[in-house]
Amino acid sequence: MSYTRRKKKNHSAMGFVVFIFAAAIFLLLSTTVFFNVEHITVEGASNYTAEEIIEASGIKAGDNLVRTSTDKCAEHIESRLVYIEKAKVTRSFPNTMVINVEASVPAANFITDSYTLLISSKGKVLDKIQEQKAGLLNFVGTDPSPELIPGAQFKSEDEHKDAAVNKLMEYFGENDSEHITNVDVTDRSELSYTYDNRITVRLGSINDIDYKISFSEEIIRTKIGEKTEGILTILSDSTGASFLDKESLENNARIFNENMAERAAAENGTDESETEPAEETRSSAASME
Repeated sequence: MSYTRRKKKNHSAMGFVVFIFAAAIFLLLSTTVFFNVEHITVEGASNYTAEEIIEASGIKAGDNLVRTSTDKCAEHIESRLVYIEKAKVTRSFPNTMVINVEASVPAANFITDSYTLLISSKGKVLDKIQEQKAGLLNFVGTDPSPELIPGAQFKSEDEHKDAAVNKLMEYFGENDSEHITNVDVTDRSELSYTYDNRITVRLGSINDIDYKISFSEEIIRTKIGEKTEGILTILSDSTGASFLDKESLENNARIFNENMAERAAAENGTDESETEPAEETRSSAASME
């Protein structure tokens, strides 16, 4: 009985060794002889030809499917071809590589004092231009990193702004906010946007930004006239808001200027007779406006 058990164990061990050996031989052949690239197919819409995409991927006929890094090939396409937002490379055994691409869509102008960056909906730098492209969101105050080149992901010199920029791009992109024209991130604690070129919406910090924007848009739609101009401020606790129309803002500015003029006159020791003509002139100017 004991001899039979040892014999079965020996057969089992031998079978396992043969299996490992065969697997090793198959693996060696699969990375040297078998599964070499004979066909490369390109799927998806883009501004590039299939030949340009294949060349950018670095894949060549005769390359081994198993040894070729599909992730690196996709990265090559995305970095070398600016107007491709996303690339995915997959193996189709026994001899085909499949490349699927997604085109970059211009979504925003990131405006600086000396140039404008054309940015895709996913935050990719598409071009460096002198004039803004019409029909897109206009961002100001983004402080682009100076080493940015077309093909790179946008990065601000102020790394804390990146979260705000990305979040605002994501929100306005997903919600198709056609009335939003300008977004200001100059001060990341005082973010704002312009609605329909007539209402400036002050949002404060990035905290609860999705709610703040949807709340502000609801107020504009339901509480503010279609032609009214002014400034809407979302309060810091995000539970309320205040609105000043254009007339109120102009009155506030006039009163402020008058108070400052009176204060300056008092500090300079000017008597009433000297200030009256200035007051008349100021009133005349206001009536002309």
